[in-house]
Amino acid sequence: MNATVQDNALYNQLPFYLVKNEVPQFAKKSIFDQLYGDIDWLSNEGPIMKGVTPQRSPVGRSFFFPNPITTLSNKDINQVTESFEEATLFKHRQESFQFNFIPNFTVFWKTYLQFADTDIVNKIALSNNQFIETQMWQATPNVYLCGSGMVTAPIGTMNITLTGANSKTAAWLIAAVNGVGPGTGVLQSLTLRDVYRVVMNIQEDLGAPSFSGSKNMPVDNEGLKGKYALLTSSENFLNWTFDPDVQILKPLDLNILFNDFKGSLFGTLTTKILPYAIRFNVVNIVDGAGVVLWAAGFPISPEIFDATDNKWKPNPYYTSLVSAPYTLSWLLGDGVARTVKVGPPPKEFASNNMSAAKFYPLKWNGEVRLTDQFLVNDGSGGLDLNTYGEQLKFQSQLTYGYLPGERRFAIAIISERKRPVLQVV
Repeated sequence: MNATVQDNALYNQLPFYLVKNEVPQFAKKSIFDQLYGDIDWLSNEGPIMKGVTPQRSPVGRSFFFPNPITTLSNKDINQVTESFEEATLFKHRQESFQFNFIPNFTVFWKTYLQFADTDIVNKIALSNNQFIETQMWQATPNVYLCGSGMVTAPIGTMNITLTGANSKTAAWLIAAVNGVGPGTGVLQSLTLRDVYRVVMNIQEDLGAPSFSGSKNMPVDNEGLKGKYALLTSSENFLNWTFDPDVQILKPLDLNILFNDFKGSLFGTLTTKILPYAIRFNVVNIVDGAGVVLWAAGFPISPEIFDATDNKWKPNPYYTSLVSAPYTLSWLLGDGVARTVKVGPPPKEFASNNMSAAKFYPLKWNGEVRLTDQFLVNDGSGGLDLNTYGEQLKFQSQLTYGYLPGERRFAIAIISERKRPVLQVV
């Protein structure tokens, strides 16, 4: 099959004298992999992961009356058991467009290769982040609806059409948000009082442990240790400045603690900004001609490519509070799941004496390689093996895996979106 060819018209060409103008872009990082990604994937080990989780004996009483020391003692027999989880491994490929790389390279942008490589690496990290969040949403039995409280949710296998039996279908999501009468459904934005309530749910009602640290951070993150993780949008975080309970809760530490953790609330959780938070509507989103762009209950794409000026931009349907009035956040405890790691390269890459003999046998999950091994058009309507090597592309194949541990230790939070009201003085 012939490779997809990059449209050269998207790039400025010689012989014009041009200056490269690189604009810094808002960083979007992998979040969930930092919390749970610690399974090293190895090839040829089968398509199914099986996990065994030891379960301690439950606390079965509140009052305790042992027998007097002069009588025969009673005894407790504590039974330790195991729970089982099974997960399917998935794979997906990421590629760049095919581009020309002849000696008299026509595109003036000499660092194009580096930029294209960085772009595909970022997309690999984001796709893994999206996969983990999708699996968490599929698996969690608890969904908190802001303003009304927690509801039990289905945990069946979802599909791309959001119609899977006994799963969180689009229809289920719409019904949950709308509720079944006064005082039910999603009634407000994510307030500090909602956060306080959902922390009580995860700690008191579900018995979830706090985090002991993070998995794939370059340095230890003290801001997470001993706390739950609240993952939410920057919009929700900034709204708390004007929350009516702020004056009551002045001792809250809302300062930046470490890296991109945003601060501790109530001494029990740490807030982290969630990139590309899921946003949706409970009615169809249509364009001016009445064409359905996103169906009710389906996530809205965060970004678009604007062909009028060849720029990526935030999707106006995603940013609008009218077309995307609801958003998803997470409160997480430790042990929700384990995930297959995507990268980084093996430790041999840090060696100063890295030889070609060592390099070529090394592979890792999410590795990006530059290749000329694909079919190209030979100029006469046929296909050629690219024997001259004039065409190149980046490619990567990833294995994704999500093995649930304690599903109930992840609470999905659905809230209305809002922004502070402007007052004219």
